[in-house]
Amino acid sequence: MASDRHQRPATGLPAPAEPALPDDVLATYPQLRRVGAKLPLRDYIRELWRRREFAITVPLGELRAQNQDTSLGQLWNLLNPLFLIAIYYFIFGFVLGVEGRRGVEDYLPFLIVGVITFNYTRSAMQSGARMIVKNRRLVQSINFPRAILPISSIVSETISQLYALPVMLILLLLTNLTDSVVIPTWYWLLLPLILVIQALFNLGLAMTVGRFAFHFRDVQNFMPYALRLWFYMSGVLIPITEELIANDTLRFILQLNPAWSIIEISRDALLYQMAVGWKWGLAGGWTVLLLIGGFLYFRQAENEYGRV
Repeated sequence: MASDRHQRPATGLPAPAEPALPDDVLATYPQLRRVGAKLPLRDYIRELWRRREFAITVPLGELRAQNQDTSLGQLWNLLNPLFLIAIYYFIFGFVLGVEGRRGVEDYLPFLIVGVITFNYTRSAMQSGARMIVKNRRLVQSINFPRAILPISSIVSETISQLYALPVMLILLLLTNLTDSVVIPTWYWLLLPLILVIQALFNLGLAMTVGRFAFHFRDVQNFMPYALRLWFYMSGVLIPITEELIANDTLRFILQLNPAWSIIEISRDALLYQMAVGWKWGLAGGWTVLLLIGGFLYFRQAENEYGRV
């Protein structure tokens, strides 16, 4: 039997707290830090860089697990936007006759670029809204920079988009079998830069929506309606032009939509062989604003995410 001297007396009082680590120990071993302590920005970014493998390996594993219980597997990542394009082209191209009547000469290429480009941002926003709750066990058990979660989700969506982009280019070339005329030019080389701009924009969006959805869980239920409204207001199906929207104020407001500017620079490069400076400035400005603002907004609640 163990000696009584090794047993605490039953005083009814709580056990004494463990002594806190002294500051000199924390300074000597920076990997040890008090729980809940907020890292300086430089150290925070350094911690994110140290965990960069997490942001790559986890999304790859999730992508392999997606649709693994279906016959077509990963092909669904490509089939979903193709089905959407077919449905919208039937409704707006054939039934409503948008082509030629709404200022769009080649509606099918117009629709292909719009749907696939917007689908990337839509998926990123949905993924960002559920990332904290989805990883609640990880957040509660391990102390790490929480911004790695939205980064990981955007890496996953970007990998999916890398599969969709070649399909988009092939579809654009196949539209030449109809009356459309899509010619590859050097402007197509702008596509990687557009992808980087949209990925950074999506990252800022995921961080913003991620924190907002953490505080207000009903956001995930409201998300499909908000995304559908954003979809229609982004010029995916019909152009936001003077021919269609005569009201200058309304047209100006719609063109301030960041999704519209990203879709427009994509269409200009792939379909119209041009790069309009103010559209690129608008897309770049929204990206910088949302990336910085989203990161700061997300990081402010860094120590709250463990209480899921």
